[in-house]
Amino acid sequence: MNLLTYASLGLSTGGAYALVALGLVAAYRGTGVINFAQGALGMFGAYVFWKSYSQSGIPLPVAIVLGVAVSAAIGVVFYALVGRRLAHAPAVTKILITIGLMLVIEAVVRIVWTNHQETVEPFLVSGGFEIAGIRVQLISILLAVVAVVAAAGLHLLFTRTAFGHITTALRDTDLGAQAIGLNPRLWGSLAWGLAGALAAVSAILVSPITQLSPTSLTTLLVPALGAALAARFASFPIALVVGLATGIAEGLFTGLINAQVARAVPFVITVLVLLATARTDMARGTREVQAVFHVGTGRIRWMWTAIASVVVLIVIVTAKSTVVDALSLTAIFGLVALGIVVSMGYTGQVNALPLGIAGVTMIVFGAVSDSGGSLLLSALAAIAVAVAAASALSGLFVNARIYEVTIGSLAIASILQTVVFSVDFFFNGRTGWTIGDTDLFGIDVSNITEPQHFAILAWAVLLVALIVVANLRRSATGRYILSVRQDERLPAALGISAPRAKFLGLLTSSTLWGAAGVLLALQRGFIAKGDIRLEGFSYSDSLALIAFVILAGSGYLVGAVLAGAFAPGGLLSSVLSFTPDINDWLSLFFAANMIWMLTVEPDGVVGQFLRGRTAVLGRLTSRSGRSGRAASDGSSLEKGEVDVAP
Repeated sequence: MNLLTYASLGLSTGGAYALVALGLVAAYRGTGVINFAQGALGMFGAYVFWKSYSQSGIPLPVAIVLGVAVSAAIGVVFYALVGRRLAHAPAVTKILITIGLMLVIEAVVRIVWTNHQETVEPFLVSGGFEIAGIRVQLISILLAVVAVVAAAGLHLLFTRTAFGHITTALRDTDLGAQAIGLNPRLWGSLAWGLAGALAAVSAILVSPITQLSPTSLTTLLVPALGAALAARFASFPIALVVGLATGIAEGLFTGLINAQVARAVPFVITVLVLLATARTDMARGTREVQAVFHVGTGRIRWMWTAIASVVVLIVIVTAKSTVVDALSLTAIFGLVALGIVVSMGYTGQVNALPLGIAGVTMIVFGAVSDSGGSLLLSALAAIAVAVAAASALSGLFVNARIYEVTIGSLAIASILQTVVFSVDFFFNGRTGWTIGDTDLFGIDVSNITEPQHFAILAWAVLLVALIVVANLRRSATGRYILSVRQDERLPAALGISAPRAKFLGLLTSSTLWGAAGVLLALQRGFIAKGDIRLEGFSYSDSLALIAFVILAGSGYLVGAVLAGAFAPGGLLSSVLSFTPDINDWLSLFFAANMIWMLTVEPDGVVGQFLRGRTAVLGRLTSRSGRSGRAASDGSSLEKGEVDVAP
């Protein structure tokens, strides 16, 4: 098979990338929102189509129309419900709300249909033809033609019709449009409906190639984001060309090297586009990109911290093994969540790499330990890799805008999933890595042989990390990091380097994620490819953990501990383990609540607790005549004052 044949095969995925990218551009041009749920919208429409066609016996044309219509309807309804709040929301809120929609759709598909891959037989065209020695598949021609027609139609729609002029005007100034009688939510909903329809068309047409699963079709999102980013979310022709070129490059690398490497090519192209276009967000500080989350003071209440520590220790010593395991995972995921608090709550970045970095450090720890390294040496090597990863990522992230950080982290997480977590080389061939030395100062902390010792170690590491981050929050370095999360222009005028502040935040969070990876390696005792590739280390899992953090309270240290309890395998899922798919139901609940929280109470459970405590204290002190003190306490609490143990 010659290279041109491989290139023609790449036209099929290239056409799918282009169609999703066109939908992203359409949604952004119509509403100013980058829809990170674009791939999930298409995936849901593809499931509706295939189940209707293959199981319900609905005629093919009707099933296709039904799948497209359902995706379009989801887009319309979603924007109609939250569009008004998105119009002037901070950039991080726009990102997180659309990520919440993606997580909701994925959870619904897992609950209603399946969590496994399904084979989709060719339904429109199959086979191909040969011309001048080049084998061309009909599905490739179909997807490329549909993408070209869609790009041409969208370009004309947005440049030559009233719809395009109105939606573009609404994106630029919705208040002015309302003054002349235009309804921003109506026109924005139509733009999102159009984007949902395009996503469904691409997912349905490409499903015989990629097959159906809750995540397989959402992987179209990252290359499409790269194409839309190259087009600056404005030009349909550029998005078309970059999307098609990405697919062709993937096909060429399949022929030149192998399919494993080729699958990473679209993600690498996205990173390269980001490197070429990323720039520091000096627009922060305007009303569109203001800070979202209140941040705790970092003040530690030692008495409550000591009481909580004693309670956890008693439970570990006395509880049954399943509860001890749940407590261990709560501490580990609490450590990951603490890194998210630093990354998102302190620096305002939505980073999809927490579990990806943890997975890499697991591999490093396992390799060093299996080679005879001591526990401390293996841990230091793993954390050193996490620090090195932060340094490497800083070249991409510290000069990027908020949405560019999210896109870049999604691309890098996808690269890790494709060329690290799925390759035998990094797992000692098919043998895997066995954790050797598990003695810490003469105490065995292996979760396999001494689960109670391991649980105590995990909580001790979490407690130390909480104290370190609390001290960081109160320090001059912490204030330096916080100074740029809301307004990068004022700190720059005062001589504060925004890239340096963001690097410090990235370094801190990556170190915490690396420490969590070390604990996960100890918890498992053996590192195999299937453990990393299939069990919770993709960017979707990291985004789900971000949802847990938001629900708990993304600006507070206590929120990290609560998020650990919410995580799969944590205390909450252990208590509710009466149904086998409880994690899917919890994912749906937390993702839906993430959307609600971001529009109503972005400070999460901790924020609600603080406000409730403020109200109670206000009533009690006003009755005793100390209203002045009540007002003072209430003011400090409203600003987010919270301790490690409230």
